[in-house]
Order: sequence, then C-alpha cells, then structure tokens
Amino acid sequence: MVTIDLSQFSNITEANEKIREYGRDNQSVEIINPDARHNIGVGLVDPITVKIKGSAGYFCGGLTDGAHFEIENNVGWAAGDNIYTGTVVVGGNAGAIAGVGLRGGEVVIRGNMGSRAGQIMKEGTLCCGGNAAFMAGYMMYGGRIIILGDAAEKVGQDMSAGEIFVGGQIENLGNDAEIVDLAPGDLDSIKEFLHRYDLKFEGTFTKVVNAGKKLRYKSQEPRHRPQPFFIHSKSSSYWNAKVQEDIWIKGEVGRYRIRGYGASKPVPHLNDIAFAKSISHVKASSSALDGVNLRTQIGGRYGAKPLDLSMPVMIAPMSFGALSRSVKIALARASRLSGISENTGEGGMLDEQREEADQLIFQMLSGRLGWNVKDMQRADAIEIYISQGAKPGLGGQLMAKKVTPELAAIRGIPVGIDLRSPSRHPDVLGADDLVIKMDELREAVAHKVPLGIKMGAGRVKDDIKIAYKDGFDFVELDGLQGSTGAASTEVLENVGIPTISAIQEAVDGLREINAADDMHLVLMGGIKDGVDAVKMLALGAHCVSVGTAAIIAGGCIACMQCHVGSCPVGIATQDKEHEARYDIDRQANNMHRFFESMRWQMAAITKALGYDDVHKVSREDLVALTPEAADITGLPYAPQHQDHVHPDDDLSTLSRKAG
Repeated sequence: MVTIDLSQFSNITEANEKIREYGRDNQSVEIINPDARHNIGVGLVDPITVKIKGSAGYFCGGLTDGAHFEIENNVGWAAGDNIYTGTVVVGGNAGAIAGVGLRGGEVVIRGNMGSRAGQIMKEGTLCCGGNAAFMAGYMMYGGRIIILGDAAEKVGQDMSAGEIFVGGQIENLGNDAEIVDLAPGDLDSIKEFLHRYDLKFEGTFTKVVNAGKKLRYKSQEPRHRPQPFFIHSKSSSYWNAKVQEDIWIKGEVGRYRIRGYGASKPVPHLNDIAFAKSISHVKASSSALDGVNLRTQIGGRYGAKPLDLSMPVMIAPMSFGALSRSVKIALARASRLSGISENTGEGGMLDEQREEADQLIFQMLSGRLGWNVKDMQRADAIEIYISQGAKPGLGGQLMAKKVTPELAAIRGIPVGIDLRSPSRHPDVLGADDLVIKMDELREAVAHKVPLGIKMGAGRVKDDIKIAYKDGFDFVELDGLQGSTGAASTEVLENVGIPTISAIQEAVDGLREINAADDMHLVLMGGIKDGVDAVKMLALGAHCVSVGTAAIIAGGCIACMQCHVGSCPVGIATQDKEHEARYDIDRQANNMHRFFESMRWQMAAITKALGYDDVHKVSREDLVALTPEAADITGLPYAPQHQDHVHPDDDLSTLSRKAG
C-alpha cells in the first residue's frame, strides 16, 4: 500500500492525479493528513482501495465507479455522491446528503448522518449505524436505506420508489410515504448486509415505501375541446377560442395544463431589432463565405480545451426522453456535419449520440438523471442545468407515457411515472455550494474540459455575476421564448423574461464588475435563423444555441403532442411505432442544410456590414423598431428601418448547395 501525505500537496488536483495513477497500477493507497479536504478521490474509475486516516470534506469518494474508500473519522456533505459501483465506509459521522444520487454500490456511515440522506438515489444501499436527520430518502427513485437508529421528520418525503428500513423511532413520514409490513427475506437481507460490515443490531425494522398516490396525474387532459365554441365570442380578442378551451380543460382535469414548446404570447424579440445599415441587397452567392471568419471557441477561460465551432452556433440541450433516440442521433450527426456541438440535455448520454457527435456537451440536472462519471469523462464539456427559459426555477417534467423501460433504465427511475425532477440541486443551496460542486466536477474530468451553466432568464443581472465569480467557463442563457417538452402553461406564458432582455441584463451585469469579455455568453430562446444569430452577437453574445428551429428543420410539425408522446413524425415520442416513421439519414441532412443556411446568412450579413469577422459586429450596427425594444436594449429607436430586418436570401438555393 502506497502512502500519500496530503499536507505535501498544494491542491487536491495533484493528489487525485497521483491516486489515479496508483489505481491504474492496481495499487492501494493510504492517505494521511487529509485535513478534511474536499473532493478526495473524486473521479476514480479503477478498482482501487483508498484508506483515509482522519476526516474528509465534501464529496469524498464521489463520482466514482469501482473504487473502495475507508474513512477513519468523519466526512462532510455528499459522501459517495453518485457512485455506480464500489463502497464508501465512514468510521464516524457524515454531513448532509450522504449517498446523494447513488446509482449502485454501498455507502456505510457507522455514526450519524445529516439531512436528506439518499436524496435522488436510484440503486444500491445507504446504511447509517446511528441516527438520521430529517427527510431521509427525499425524492429517492430506488435503492435501499437502512437506519439502525432514529429517523427525524419527513422520512421518505416525495420518494418515487425504493425502500427505507428504520430500526429506531420515526418522527413522522413524508408526503406520499407509508409504512408497510416487511416482505419475506427483508430481514435476512439486512442482517447479511450488517454482518459484512460488522454492524451490530438487535430488534426489528419499520419499512417505509412510496404510497403510490401521487406518482401520476389523476387525469389526462384532452387534446382539444370536442365541441363548438360560443358563436357570440368567436372573433373576440378576449374570450377567444384559446381562452375558452383553457378554461374548459382546467375544469375537466382539475389542475394546471401541461404542454410543450414555449411562450405563445407576443413579447419583444429579435424581430423588433434591425440593422442600422440596409442589407436588403444581399443575395445568395457562393462567394458569401469567402473572407469572413465565423470560427468560434467556447470555454477556454481556465485552461480547459475549448469547444471549437465552425460558426457561433450550438445545438440547444434537448433530452433523450423529451425526444426520441432517433432524433438525438440525427441531431448529433447534423452537429458533426456542420462542425458545431450537440448537447445531451437532461436525460443521459447515448452511445450512438457520442459516436455521431464530434463535440458533445454532457448536462447535469438536479435529479442526476442518467448522470455518471464515465460519460463525464468522454464528454467535450460539462454543463450544470439550473433552469431553462420555458420554466425558470423548475426542474424537468416527463409524462408517464414517455417513461419506457429503456428510458427508465438510463435515467435510473421507475417505469411509467409522471417524472417531476427536483427544482434545485441537492448539493447546491447557494453560491458557495456551487463553487464546491464545480470543483468536484472539474476533479472528475481532471480539469480537461470546460464547465458551463445553463440558466433560465430571471434575475439575470445578479445570476450572471454569481456565474462569473464562481468561475464558469461559459453560460447558456435561455430566454422566455425558449421551448420545452413539457411544462405548466402558466409558467410557460408568465415566468421569465424575453431573450433580448436576458442578453441586455447579462451584458450590463458583467460590465458592472468589469468582466464584459471574460466569460462566454451563449444565448438561446427563439433563435430561428442566422439573422437572429448576428443580431444576438451584436448585442453581446459570443454564440447562440438553437433548439426548436433545429427540430423543425428535422421534421417537427408543431402538433403540440410533445408532452403526451404521441408525436406523429417520431420526434417527441418514445413509442417505437411512431419513432419508426423517423428517417435519421434524411432528417440529419435536413438539419445540416438548415445550419448551413445559418452559416451563409451570418457570413453574408457580416460582409454586408463591412466586417471580415462575425465577432466584430456590435451594438453600433443595430437599431430598435419598437419603443419596447428600444427601452429594453437602449438601442436608438428607428422604426423607419423596417426594411432592414432580413436580407432577401434564397434558402432553396442554399439548401441545394449544402446538400
């Protein structure tokens, strides 16, 4: 066994690299003078034994697969975070959220453990030899928690599946949890587990499981109102057909309505901004790309290898779950053909998606759906999801019809439930926690790839300063016009701020701390073409991200069945019969041609404005066409420039050339 003295290392990164080297050589490690440092052993994927003589800080043994940790004394938050296989054994007490996001393996705390232990865990066993603080098993999706002592209030709060066994007193149960009799074999299985870890217990256990009353919505909303609307208000702008249908369906289902896509109400957007110089003379031309630089790098702020894009365009995060496997493969292929990046979204990484995409961003949601260290280590960038423009402040939603056995296995959740993931990360309760979480993620990938954050546009001026000071390489900022696979219509229509407001607040916030050009801003939320992209770059973005436009180019007909999984063209569905209608080869090429039309538009406009680099466009090249847009952006109000909005491009010609 090799001894590593942490007091001899200036930072944990150097020590973890040594531990990885020994792991690759199948040598065990003893760590002395740990001094409660955070992130000890994070990111190990070899069957190494790590013995820590003393106490460890946050995330000890986190994001590992196959490693075995023995901690002599105490640990901080999130011991064994998201491990797949292996063990973490703590000789003393553990802080909050021990075993958070556990996907397998075993976490054993010989002493007491803090609040929310086992939150969002999916497989494996978390065992506490002492007492557990409040909300043990909060929002757990599966696995087993064994508590030999007492459990504080709200045991099993909002759990979806899994089992909690308590040997002592239970203060009270959480929402949708219930006590049931032990099943045959439960006690023998627990005794065998305790014997392996030399844990003594006399007595029996109280078993807590999900009651199953709130796993699914009681009623599904009808697709439309199956009767005529009132004639007297047929053409009314107030009691119109949309309003009447909304009221009628809410009366039928007794809850908020759910749908996909984004806000439908008119709000200020990029159509309300024009170029100060007329570009109406721009025509399709094979020479448009000559002499114009579009190449863009994202995320090199702290020395990681940046994303290297052929143009300032990325594919927006859209999950396998919201979209079918076939569409995710097509998007990945289109990204490769156009030299841009694809994003996994919140549903995990597909092997086929990784094979098709040259550059792939791996997204971490609050529910850690599909999240694992090995996919982190084969990603080209990591992105923490905080929220999105369609539903800022909320977690994801996925209706039961789309939660198939395949999807459930990848995400680590029960089959056939209405999935509502947490609205916040279990280990991020403030800006300081976010810094520590970022450090853990960087350790898991050896600081080799950029780390970004995706957030919906709300209090952008404050949020962007936190993102900058916490040290993100890039920010994907999503405005009100962004879309989703499923969300409450009240949130879609009324929460968040318009995309042009988002970019303005972000730029203003960074300027206030003299950081205007230091952190890359990627804007999304209703970007529909290269014209919008150039306008957004002129307003201060470094890149744009395209979601809805990409899937429309790839065959979406906006039938508004995203949330129920009945998409007739095989895009927003997990139904194999529907998905079989999707032609991956054809639609990947269609999306590629759309991206190439964006490339031509950006180059042609840049050249028409007199520049040789798209990143030279600026606010000086823009005017506002409406008083609202002028007030939001501070651009000069010039409604006479209506004819400067779009160039007279010929996309059919461009499509033939791109094909």
